[in-house]
Amino acid sequence: MQLDAETEKLLGEIKRHSHAREERSINLSYGMPSSRSRGRPRPEPEQPGENRTAFARDRDRLLYSKSFFRLSGKTQVFMSPRNPLISNRMTHSLHVAQLSRAIARWLHLNEDLAEAIALGHDVGHSPFGHKGEVVLSSLSLEHLGKPFLHNVQSLRVLDVLEKRGRGLNLSYEVREAIVRHCGEVETGVFRVGKPSDDLLATLGQEPSTLEGCVVKLCDRLAYVGKDIEDAAESGIISQGEIPSAISDVLGRNNGEIIDTLVRDLVMNFHNDRKKFSGANGREPGRDEIGIRLSPEVLSALNTLIRDFNYPKIYRSKASMAYSAQTETMLRSLFGTFLEELDGMRLPDSSQSTLHRFQDRNGENPLLRKTLGELEELTGTYGQDAIDGARTTVFRENLAQFGGSRSSILYFINQMDEEYRVKTNNAQMVIDYITLMTDTVATAVFESQTIPRPMV
Repeated sequence: MQLDAETEKLLGEIKRHSHAREERSINLSYGMPSSRSRGRPRPEPEQPGENRTAFARDRDRLLYSKSFFRLSGKTQVFMSPRNPLISNRMTHSLHVAQLSRAIARWLHLNEDLAEAIALGHDVGHSPFGHKGEVVLSSLSLEHLGKPFLHNVQSLRVLDVLEKRGRGLNLSYEVREAIVRHCGEVETGVFRVGKPSDDLLATLGQEPSTLEGCVVKLCDRLAYVGKDIEDAAESGIISQGEIPSAISDVLGRNNGEIIDTLVRDLVMNFHNDRKKFSGANGREPGRDEIGIRLSPEVLSALNTLIRDFNYPKIYRSKASMAYSAQTETMLRSLFGTFLEELDGMRLPDSSQSTLHRFQDRNGENPLLRKTLGELEELTGTYGQDAIDGARTTVFRENLAQFGGSRSSILYFINQMDEEYRVKTNNAQMVIDYITLMTDTVATAVFESQTIPRPMV
């Protein structure tokens, strides 16, 4: 769009004001302004008239992404609840985002960065809650030699699976904090880690921003009381069952628990900051201050999770009631899709394609192989030859595809050619399953296993 000089001047002033406002709201000693970001995987030109900072654009990309929308159909703790008052992955992510943004404001951190991390932290979760993750991890170990981790899959969803294989191209700080958000830290103390060019090799470290540390702790704060509230709403427990030794410290309901934890965290941070400034005559750097809970509050929180939530909620008979069915469905989906992929070959109507790929010795032998056989022949024929054959097989099968979700081709048709050719068959199946909601996974399972009526 061509802009006149007066419009360009006005938009430039708006942009400068936006960036200046961000920096004025942040303590630059320990907060992370977007101007200091390590950047995006792919440099991208700024659109004319863009007045948002990089982290604000990341937040908006996440909020409007397909993977975030799908979270509304994924279980948090209670599988496929009919009660709209019970949490799902989306409501949990929104709670984490709200808490993270509020705490970032009180600590003078970057609110947009904290919110973006929170919105994206769970997009890699499988359907059917943590049981789904356990099942996929077992299948991933068996077929790929590595566990399935939802934080790693979240990064994969955002880097690879969104936008038909192009990804959202988010800033480093958002991506790093998403992949590093896991891990229960019972010490209750979070200090920043070091940035790294290899995020998968350093996913066990703490985020390199305090904003990332805030989200990691808020993930815990957001679920501990809400899971109790959901369990009470479902009739699994009563709100009054929380032992008085815990409720006297934290509170008796979700609102009181959240208020106690957030107030404690904020007060500790500001007291630690004042103490450091008084001793050193300057503000602390981000690697010189952390976020923490006080010993009494931390002890009550750990006891609540360990001695109440786990036995009374997460491992209760009601919560485990659907575990066997969940495992049956996910293993069936995985097996059916993998069998379809491994057995896929050129359709019988592809003789014209075969003639176009003849080599000096006659017909290309790779074009007679299935996709499963091609995966096993890479060392014999070389990657380029295998890639060419896989491209042809996929192209010909997609040309005849009818569009049913019950076929792995439904998902593959949405991805670009590089993804189809370069991705392991088992990994493609896991990717498809993790993009399903509970309802879609159940419907596809039923379509694959329940015979359709003849009349």
